[in-house]
Order: sequence, then structure tokens, then C-alpha cells
Amino acid sequence: MRRTVKKNNPKKTEKSKATPSRKKSKETFDPMKVMSISSAYWQSKILHTAQRLNIFTRLKDRSATASELAAEIPADPRGLTSSSSRRRRWACSTGKRRSTETPLSRKPSWSAEAPDTRGGIVSMFDSWYGAWGDLDQAVLTGKPVVDKPHDQGPEALRSYIYGMHYRAIAQGELLARKIDFSGRRQLIDIAGGPGTFCMKFCERNPKLSATVFDLPQTLEVTREIVGSFGMLNRVTLKPGNYLEDSFGKGYDALLLSSMFNQESPQVIKEIFRKAYEALDQKGMILIQDQMLNRDKTGPMLSALIGVNQLVHTPGGAAYSEKELADWMKGVGFRKIKPVPLPSPSPFTVLVGEKP
Repeated sequence: MRRTVKKNNPKKTEKSKATPSRKKSKETFDPMKVMSISSAYWQSKILHTAQRLNIFTRLKDRSATASELAAEIPADPRGLTSSSSRRRRWACSTGKRRSTETPLSRKPSWSAEAPDTRGGIVSMFDSWYGAWGDLDQAVLTGKPVVDKPHDQGPEALRSYIYGMHYRAIAQGELLARKIDFSGRRQLIDIAGGPGTFCMKFCERNPKLSATVFDLPQTLEVTREIVGSFGMLNRVTLKPGNYLEDSFGKGYDALLLSSMFNQESPQVIKEIFRKAYEALDQKGMILIQDQMLNRDKTGPMLSALIGVNQLVHTPGGAAYSEKELADWMKGVGFRKIKPVPLPSPSPFTVLVGEKP
């Protein structure tokens, strides 16, 4: 019997190799993800409320039942229902279980008595909750829906500046290790707020002196913070409005931190021009902010900060690293380069030089 040999069709083989069969991936709708995003404020408000009621400080180095906490605050025992977060656990409404600290809640400390407390950050975001409730109005009008902290009275301003201080401690220590200030003698931090970065840079560089440039009412709080670190002999305070006043002259280093997303492109370019005039030849400009990528599609936190500025400022937005670098070049800065920072720092850092 003669066997029939089946020949391969080369065209068919080529086609099959070129276009392999693929299984179509079918995206599925996850209603729980929508619910998680929609209800995210539930968790944040539990944290805000615990901070307002001083629960973190009350639980420092001890445990307590809901009934005991309720009597101390005073509050409704049912209100102190069984609640758990990554930072604290406190008692259920029966009063039988006792609240306790978790390891993460102790590092960093959330007690108001601790020098590195993060409670100020929680209070700062809590104070923004009402404004975010009017986000739709900000989107419709393009105007802020709340006054700046400086216009809300001394207590609101103090809470805001302390929030900035606690937020800046870890980032300041990281930046002081990454930036070379050797040979630098006079640093000015424009809109420096609590002066935290100036203190961290001076701690690491004994020959460096620093100046915090900010509004007079801000500097009242700055003096309190810098004085508590015993550094008023190294960090001086210079009152001024960066929108209206000159920054001065004679500095060989200048810091612009977390301020660009509050302002419009026109204002930012003017800030760079004043910074250029304030620096000596070969002076270093250092900027850091939570910037968008080149395509302005993320990261998420930077995009959310842009929305926060829509709520709070008349012209602020999130900007990309490329935009800021281009504006720096436009006023004359050269040798502009990014400084890589390790995770989880959310900041982008650029340094440049006045030729």
C-alpha cells in the first residue's frame, strides 16, 4: 500500500507563526473597587476623629476599655465602637476589650507629647475635609472654595505650619544626606514655613547658615519651632512675601520646596527670576515638589495634589518635571539635573546652577 505524505503549506506555516492565536482577555467589572474608592473617607475620618479626641495620646504606654476612654474624654461609649487601623486599636462598645497600641502605631509616635509626632499631619488633612466636600464648585468655577490658612486665624495657621513641619522631618533628613552642601555657606529657603529643611541641612553641614523667608505671621510659628530645636543661632528669619518682594542677594544656595503647585505658570517663572537674582555666580538652586511624569498621566498622589490646589488656590496645579526644568532654563539656570530619591519618598528633586 502506498502511503500519502501530507506536505506542509509554507504560506500557511508562515502566517500561523506571524499571527499566533491569542486568547482575548475579558475585563471584568469589580463593584467592590468602586465601593472601596467611594467609601475611602470612612477610614480617614476615623483617624481624624481619633486625633481630635486625643485618643492616641491617651493610649500612650497603657490600655483602656471604651467605657474608661469615654469617661475620660468624655464621650459616648457606643461611639468608641470596635475600631482598628494600622496605627491604633481601641476598645469595642461593650467595654470588655481593652485598647492597645500596635507596633506601627508606636513608630513613628502618634502621641502629641512626642517630638516627632505625626498628629499634626492628621490634623492638617482633617482641616481640609470640608473644602473637599465642595470640590464640584471648584471644578465648575475654577476658583478656591476656602480661604488660605493665613486668612483663617492664628490657630488654623499654627496647625498648618506644624503639619508642614512634621511632614518635612523625614524628607529633610533624606535630602540632607543626598544634597552636597560642601563649600556652601548661605542658604535661603523661600516660603520656608517651619524652617525644618534649613535645620536639617545645618545639622549635617556645620559651616552652613540658613535663612527662612516667609510671611511675618508664619515666622512667629517658625521661631517657636526653630527655637525648640535650639537653632536660632544658625537659622535666621526674614519676613517677606515671595509674590511681591525681592529675595535679596548674596546667597550661594536657594531652596524652593512644595510651593509650585500652589501657583500659576506666570508666577512660577517670576519666582525663578527672583531666585536667579538672589544667587551668587555658581550658586545652586534646589527645587523639590510632587511632580507629574512627562505625559502628565501620574503618579496618582501628584495628580491628587493638583486637585487639592484647585480647591485651595486661585491658580495652582500639578506640574511635570519637564515643565519646571524648562522654566528654569528660561531664566538662565544651567546644569539642571534630577536627584534620585529612594522609595517611599514621593518627591521629585531638581538641582541647577547659576552660571
